[in-house]
Amino acid sequence: MTTYFILLPGDTKESLMYESNILGEDSFNTFYPSQGFDSLYTIINTRPELLEEITILDHTGAKYTVDEFLTKINTLRFKRK
Repeated sequence: MTTYFILLPGDTKESLMYESNILGEDSFNTFYPSQGFDSLYTIINTRPELLEEITILDHTGAKYTVDEFLTKINTLRFKRK
């Protein structure tokens, strides 16, 4: 299982504990989106100029661009908890 987090400009690592910063988890070929995924979706559709300023991390600390993250989860099924 991998948990992904989103950091927006001004967020700190301490922000990762908030639901709004949790993108979701992948497990058994399924992605379970959280509130942070909804925020990312909103940014993509309304404020795309912010995309380059977003940092995506997983629970191990590995960093992803928005494109890398979306490519990674693209093959997974989506299921709300």
